[in-house]
Amino acid sequence: MMHIERHYLDVKNPDAQHLTTDPVKLAVRVHRGARDPESSPLPAILLCHGFCCIQDVLLPAFVRLFADAGYRVVTFDYRGFGDSDGEVGRIVPEEQIDDIITVYEWCKTHPGIDGRRIALWGTSLGGSHVIEVAARRPDVKCVISQLAFADGEQLVTGDMGAEEKSRFTATMARMAAKKKQTARELFVPIIKVMTDEESRVFFERQKQTYQALDIKIPYLTVWETMCYRPINAAPRVTQPTFMVFAEQDKVIALEYGLALYEAIKAVKGCHIQPKARHYEVFAGDHLDQISERQLHWLREYL
Repeated sequence: MMHIERHYLDVKNPDAQHLTTDPVKLAVRVHRGARDPESSPLPAILLCHGFCCIQDVLLPAFVRLFADAGYRVVTFDYRGFGDSDGEVGRIVPEEQIDDIITVYEWCKTHPGIDGRRIALWGTSLGGSHVIEVAARRPDVKCVISQLAFADGEQLVTGDMGAEEKSRFTATMARMAAKKKQTARELFVPIIKVMTDEESRVFFERQKQTYQALDIKIPYLTVWETMCYRPINAAPRVTQPTFMVFAEQDKVIALEYGLALYEAIKAVKGCHIQPKARHYEVFAGDHLDQISERQLHWLREYL
């Protein structure tokens, strides 16, 4: 039986570029396996989930595997999602990076965690975030990033022709300017910002079980994503970094992720899961094969 500690942390990050006026508390869970001695500080893995997701969705499969392997596993909800405070549905990559750093710094003080042996693990948008955090926190021990992307503009507009991209970018810029001038903006269901059918089906299904996903988010989330370029941080990563991709990923094209991998100069490894799609890496044979490789990386570098 898994043991779970629940905590609420104030966001405190001296590196923050975006200042919030209201205090924000993050919902954090520390997981340990049934045979895990509570009194012994162990190496830990901080799991960072993806776009609009919450710690109850997708992550539990990896939590169980990592905890059973003898690691403390930490999960959390980004501000505005799940059990955390904050404006509901607001996604600003820099703020989510602040959230990860807040939880990471807190992990170093937890009596059950060896603060010198903490790995970052992220998936999808979180897989890009952990590259950013590793570049800013060189004391992170090692990194696992799966299904990440290098450049938000490429991710959003990569399938558009030149004229369509120009019109779309101009529209988003006008919307951003209008919000700045009037503080008014458009909020839409999560699926309205999804460009692929796989994600739309996934979120429609998940919100039937998890009410926290039945929300509206700012349409300008698309603009925030377009302005996000984790590839700029990749050359500054010094930790051993393992990256996982899905061969048939229609959410984040394989070449968008490989560009991020190529930009990393540190010790690194890469695995492309054959015949897998974006959400298929969390179950079945795909999960077994991917987690085996990730555990091998953790045993070597954490």
